Amino acid sequence: MVLRDYFHGHLILWFLLLVILASLVPVSVSASEASCFSRVTYATPAELRAKRGLYILIDETAPLTKAMVAKVQSLVKGWGKPGDMIKIARFSASYRGLYPELLFSRKVEAMPDDAYMFNLHYRDKVSIKECLEEQKNRFKKDFPIKLTAALKHLNPKIPKTELLGSLKQLSKKLVVPNEALSKTVLLVSDGMENSSVISFYKNKNLRSFNVKATISKLRRKGMMGFWKNTKVYMYGTGLMPDKKRYADPKTVQNLKYFWERYFVAGGAKSAEIGTPELLLTALN
Repeated sequence: MVLRDYFHGHLILWFLLLVILASLVPVSVSASEASCFSRVTYATPAELRAKRGLYILIDETAPLTKAMVAKVQSLVKGWGKPGDMIKIARFSASYRGLYPELLFSRKVEAMPDDAYMFNLHYRDKVSIKECLEEQKNRFKKDFPIKLTAALKHLNPKIPKTELLGSLKQLSKKLVVPNEALSKTVLLVSDGMENSSVISFYKNKNLRSFNVKATISKLRRKGMMGFWKNTKVYMYGTGLMPDKKRYADPKTVQNLKYFWERYFVAGGAKSAEIGTPELLLTALN
């Protein structure tokens, strides 16, 4: 009897300890970021797949002015419609802990068609409608805040720019696996690689180089990005961080041509390179 009570008491203590430990384990995914359909027992709707994907890739060394920061924000302000997926990533070089970093990832889910909604319980219909509205409102609030924060932490004084290596990694990890039917990339960068593999600088100024030979070198070293079926827009190309430095128009055009060839060689449907401005008011 005493032995049984002893084990019974210890079992209760172990149970209580497990409950306490479970409460201390952090939740890996915020409930607010979960799909609005995650608790519905009926099959997931086809509309859950993103129709459009926007990938904003920010080079931390880009010397943007306040006006240019405002232009970036204006270019993407129309995004966040039902069916949109948006990701923001920042990168520079493997310098003092600065690595490619995903800052924001959000999908605005679309309302399913009537045939899907017809098969749901009334409470699930109400729950989904309320959740989709809340999801849309959260996006409208969070997206501009996250984008502004990302653009505020630019530092052109970082001595190296591993642009090509970062783009290979980001395109492979973020763009390729995403299920969006249409993909748009906005690369915010001066486009000036300055790494151990390739440098577009000479005596601290932008130099001219052989585009075809450079693309061939990148292929040999396995440094091409993965841009299949994407529309790419590059903003800030050729922008010099120091007013005393000069990049002549011919050299900037050579840089522009390189980036056009780089993205097309990586499978992009199109590549529009702003030097530094994009002659657009919005990305669609």
